[in-house]
Amino acid sequence: MSSQWKSIMLILLVLLGAMSASLAQDTVSRELTSSIPVSGTLDTTNLVQVYTFSGVSGQIVGLSATTSDPVRLVLALTDSAGLSLAQASATEAGGGVVLDDVPLNADGTYYVSVLSGDGVLEQAATFELTLVQSIATGIEFTLPGQYLTTTGLQIELAWNSTANLDLEVRDPVGGSLFWDRPGVTSGGSFGVNVNAACETVTADNPTERVSWPSGVIPTGSYELLVYYQPVPNCPTNDPVTFTISAIVDGQAVAPVEGTLQPNQVFITSFRVATDGNLTSGLNGIKIDPPVAPNIGGAETISLPVGVPASSAITDEQVFNVYTFSGQAGEVITLDMSATSGSLDTLLFLLGPDGATLISNDDRERGITNAAIANYRLLVDGTYTVIATRYGQAIGGTEGNYSLTLTGATAAVLPVGADLTAVPGLADLPVGSVEVSLQWSTNADLQLLVRDPQGDAVYDDSPSIASGGTLGANGNVNCVPAVSGSPLSYIYWPEGRLPTAGPYEIEVQFQSECGDTTPVTFVLSVVANGELITTNSQQIRLGQRYVGSFNIDLNNAVTAGESGIFGTVQRPDSTTFGDLSGEFAGAVTMTSNQTVTGGIRLERKYVLYGFDGEAGQRVSVSMEALSGTLDPVLFLIDPNGVQVAQNDDASRDTTNSLINEFTLSESGRYIIIATHFGGRYGVTAGDYRLTLRLN
Repeated sequence: MSSQWKSIMLILLVLLGAMSASLAQDTVSRELTSSIPVSGTLDTTNLVQVYTFSGVSGQIVGLSATTSDPVRLVLALTDSAGLSLAQASATEAGGGVVLDDVPLNADGTYYVSVLSGDGVLEQAATFELTLVQSIATGIEFTLPGQYLTTTGLQIELAWNSTANLDLEVRDPVGGSLFWDRPGVTSGGSFGVNVNAACETVTADNPTERVSWPSGVIPTGSYELLVYYQPVPNCPTNDPVTFTISAIVDGQAVAPVEGTLQPNQVFITSFRVATDGNLTSGLNGIKIDPPVAPNIGGAETISLPVGVPASSAITDEQVFNVYTFSGQAGEVITLDMSATSGSLDTLLFLLGPDGATLISNDDRERGITNAAIANYRLLVDGTYTVIATRYGQAIGGTEGNYSLTLTGATAAVLPVGADLTAVPGLADLPVGSVEVSLQWSTNADLQLLVRDPQGDAVYDDSPSIASGGTLGANGNVNCVPAVSGSPLSYIYWPEGRLPTAGPYEIEVQFQSECGDTTPVTFVLSVVANGELITTNSQQIRLGQRYVGSFNIDLNNAVTAGESGIFGTVQRPDSTTFGDLSGEFAGAVTMTSNQTVTGGIRLERKYVLYGFDGEAGQRVSVSMEALSGTLDPVLFLIDPNGVQVAQNDDASRDTTNSLINEFTLSESGRYIIIATHFGGRYGVTAGDYRLTLRLN
C-alpha cells in the first residue's frame, strides 16, 4: 500500500470510529438500495460520508461516486469488522470513481465511505453515490463463435400426410426461423410453408426446409421444433409420424423420428462445435403445461429482494435453484430476462411444501422472457424459484440471464378505469376458509364456490347463507385489477370452519378482454391459515375448470381431484377416462321410458343404452329430484364418440336436456347421466331421466 493510501486509510479509520455512534442512530437514512442513487456533501465539518448496505455471501457489488465539483473523490468498502475489502481514488478532480465486481464473503452489514483524496476541503462538494448488487453462480456460457462451411447448413422436416405441421429453427445467437419469419441475421432462411393452414394440401412427401448458404454459420446449439397445428378445414387431424434431418457442411446429423398428436410440440437439437463436429441433443414431446424439474439435492442460492442474480442455462446446467423467505399476504414479482445467446427462459415458483404454485414461459405474447408478476403469497415460509428454459432437458436454447425478485409492480390502467373496482391485496379480510384465484392477463375469469347446501357464491351472488362472501373479483366485466395482477377471492369469516361437507370450485374463462396472451391461473385453498391445495392450470376461452375440497365432521379439510371440464357449450365426458369397457353393462332403455337413479360422491355417473336408427331424433331429459345435484347429460354414438351433451336446459334451470338430436347412424347409443364437473364434481342427489325417440 502506498504512503498516500496509508494516510487515507488511517484518516478513514479514525473518522469511522468517531461516526459509529451517529451511524447507529442514522442507519435508515444512510442505508443504500441497489441501483438507487443517493446524494451527499463533503465540507469542512463532514470530511467523510459513510453509508451501509446489507450483503450476503456470494454477492458481487459495484460502487460508483460522481461529482462536478473540484474534488478528487475516494471510495472505500469495509465489512462489519472494519476490514478493508476495496478502495479506489479518482485520478482527477471533478470526475468519478468506481469499484467494480467486489465479491462479498459473508452475510452482514457493509460500510461504504466517500471522502476527499485531497485532504481538508476549502469549499463544499456534492456527489452522487450508487450501489449495484448482483449474484453470480459461476456457471459459464461460451458465446457462439463461427464455423466456415463450403456447402452451408440444411434442415428438413418431412412427413406423409395432409396434416398441418410447422417447422421452427432457433439458431445459437437468438434468431428464430419459421413460416412467419423467413430470415434471420445469421443468414438462415425459411423455404415453403407446406400444407399451410390446410388451404392447399399434399400428402406426397410434404417437406419444409430451413437453410444457411455456404460461408460462416454460428457455432453452438440449434433448437428444432415441430408443431402440429390443426385447423377446421384440415382433411386429417390424425397422429402424424415425421422425420427431422440436418446436414452441416456435407456432414449429416443423425435423423430424428417422432409422432405428434394435434396441438403437440416436438423438440430436438444439435450442436455445431468450433471444429465442425456435430452432437445430437435430447428430443421428445413438450409437456404442456410444463412440470417443474426434480431439484432434489440441487445447490440453492439465496435471492434477496431487489438484487439481480446473474447466471446461465446450458445443456450441462439446465436449471438453477433460488430461495427466499416470504410472508403470507406479501406480493412478489419475479423477472427472468435473457442477456445473451438464444435462451428462452422459463420460471417456476414453488411453495414452502415444494408444490408448484405458478409457472411462466413468456411474460407476454411475442416476448420469450419469463415473469411472474404480482403473485400473492398465501403462507409464511421459504419459497423456491427454479430458473430454466423452454423444453427444459429436451430444449436447445442457451445463454446468460438475469433474475430479479421485487415486490408488487404497478399496473398500466386504461383511461377511465374504475380504481375502486378491486380492493388492494392488503385489504382482503382473513377467513377460516379462503379460496383465491390469481392470474396475470386482462382476461375475465369467474371464480365460483358451491357449498354443501348447493348455494353458490360468485359475482352475481356475492354472499350466501353459510357465510361465503366474495371479497375480490379480478377483472370483472373486463375492468383491470388495480394491483396489476387480477385476484378473485372468496372466504368464510374467521372464527370457525363452515358447515361440514363437499365444496365445489369452478373457474370459467369468460372473456379475453382484448388480451390474447395465454392464461395460466393459480387456484389456492387455505383453511385456518394452512395451505390445503394449490393448482396451476392453463385455461382457454370458454373452458371451465372444476375442483373441490371437503370438510369432515372432525374439521379436517382435504382437497379433491380437479381438472378442465370442457367448455360452456361442450362439457367433456372424457374426464371419466375410457368408459367403453362398461358400455355392455349399461341399463337398456326404450322410447318414452322414464327411470330414476342417483348420483353420489362414490358413484358419479350411471350408464344407459338404447338402440337407435339413422335419421331418428332423440330427446333425453335429466331432472334433479333431491340434494344438491346439478345434472349433466352426454350422448355417445356406436363408435364411442361423444356426439351430444347438455349442462343446463335453459338459463332458468340446472336440469339437463338433449333435445331432438338427429342420429347419424344406426346402432347402440350410450347415455351418461352425471353431474356438473364429471369426475371432478361433488354435487349429489336423486334424478329422473326420460328417453324419447321420434
